[in-house]
Amino acid sequence: VEEILRSKKIELPKKLAKRYPAYELYLYGEGSYAEEHKVLPLTGIPVLFLPGNAGSYKQVRSIGSIALRKAEDIDFKYHFDFFSVNFNEELVALYGGSLQKQTKFVHECIKTILKLYKGQEFAPKSVAIIGHSMGGLVARALLTLKNFKQDLINLLITQATPHVAPVMPLDRFITDFYMTVNNYWILNARHINLTTLSVAGGFRDYQVRSGLTFLPKLSHHTSALSVVSSAVPKTWVSTDHLSIVWCKQLQLTTIRAFFDLIDADTKQITQNPKKKLSVLNHHFIRHPAKHFEENPSIISDLTGI
Repeated sequence: VEEILRSKKIELPKKLAKRYPAYELYLYGEGSYAEEHKVLPLTGIPVLFLPGNAGSYKQVRSIGSIALRKAEDIDFKYHFDFFSVNFNEELVALYGGSLQKQTKFVHECIKTILKLYKGQEFAPKSVAIIGHSMGGLVARALLTLKNFKQDLINLLITQATPHVAPVMPLDRFITDFYMTVNNYWILNARHINLTTLSVAGGFRDYQVRSGLTFLPKLSHHTSALSVVSSAVPKTWVSTDHLSIVWCKQLQLTTIRAFFDLIDADTKQITQNPKKKLSVLNHHFIRHPAKHFEENPSIISDLTGI
């Protein structure tokens, strides 16, 4: 009961609720933050969590809670609003017939979320997405929709998502969906400006092996990174398929990156693709054991020695 009270159900337009009766959209909250945000509009930075196969919208709790603690530490100078989609725990890894429907619903959710900030001084024009497992694939599938505008997403982080191929190709819906998504991303690699990070669970993830989580090769030339959790600085551990969403070390790394991505002028996630890649590279790949600096100064000059 306590967990349910933490999340506020977002009222969807009647037509949308009628078209997708099994799906819902929630805003995560706790304590005074939850009380304050019972009344809209919102003032933070929107992040949308998409659960995977048989996943729950409540899985956003781990990262949402850590983000709230971090915002409290800086006296809410910046804060993130974590939304989560309830896909009714559908088994999309076993039956792919719902994947297209989920993708279209997420598109409508993004538009609904952005309307919640209408009239605010620093209103966002896009959302960041975190997708667990098949939720990450649904997020990538958004770009294949006819009327989808790519600039509605400013960042995509996928956790243990089998991007390359389905773990079990049980029906043609799954295989066709994969073919459509991957063909689109490969053929349009030069035009896809979406900064994307794929995090694999490593050897403990028996459901999705790390080889399946790598993004299409062509996209590495532009704005994509693929890592394994056991190689992520300050994380250094392998996670199983479920615990990747609540692994504290990994969620801390993700939240640190989110806060470093904020543009001080717009109070939203930066639109600069170079800075986005630089921040993700700093936190998930190299991390020189210090705070992120956009233009790091030379510590020592060895010329003339």
